Amino acid sequence: MLWIEDWKGSREIHHPSKQLKAVQRWLLEHVIANWPIHDGATAYRQERSILHNAARHAESRYLLRMDFENFFPSITAEDLRAYLAEFEPRLDWDETDLQVFLAIICRNDCLTIGAPTSPALSNAICFQLDQRLDAIARERATTYTRYADDLFFSTTRPDNLKDFPALVESVIRGLPYPGQLHIQPSKTRHSSKRGRRQVTGLVLKSDGTVGIGRQRKRFIRGLIHKVASLQPAERRELAGLIAFARSVEPDFVNALILKYGPERIADVQEM
Repeated sequence: MLWIEDWKGSREIHHPSKQLKAVQRWLLEHVIANWPIHDGATAYRQERSILHNAARHAESRYLLRMDFENFFPSITAEDLRAYLAEFEPRLDWDETDLQVFLAIICRNDCLTIGAPTSPALSNAICFQLDQRLDAIARERATTYTRYADDLFFSTTRPDNLKDFPALVESVIRGLPYPGQLHIQPSKTRHSSKRGRRQVTGLVLKSDGTVGIGRQRKRFIRGLIHKVASLQPAERRELAGLIAFARSVEPDFVNALILKYGPERIADVQEM
């Protein structure tokens, strides 16, 4: 077990053994990868990223973010049983097969952060959730996406999102599975163009594009300014930040090149 830090804060990770992880990866590739995923689910998918998720909301004026509490552990072995009974009868598994499968992918009868199967399983089992929330959003001229445990709704119409927290709670209570999902009320956020709209760590700019944000830009500039005195770990961090900025907001990296010179930026990225 270990803890990691990301844009959402610290999280507890349970790493399977090397042998167990190999079996989980086989199941992921040969079984789970074939299960349906809703288009509104944008995490843990090839050729999709936090930028893809944020870009869907870029032209909106109003944004609502909601967050699930303890997302992976909220998805239980019983939820997976119910899902498989409804969506995957073609597997033709008997009870022993099912018990072995659940024992391989679950820890303490629930999904865990760290198992390679958990992300894809969470997307698959939330298909009905995504389907219902997307249908409600479309009826109200609203865009819906879910990035792992983060729900995002955006629209150009004022007051369109006012009732969505209650609607989301109603949908969650009506799901046959997963049955233990809970919204963290303290993380529910309404925002608009008048303030700062942030989606999966990226900023929705007033011109309808997505950026990395002023604070992150200042941090990058500060590291470049003192690059000669940076420790190896800081240099690697800077190189990663520049690569990330290039993927989201290439004009910013071009501005860095003009200001500091192409050789200096290239040297940082090659470190």
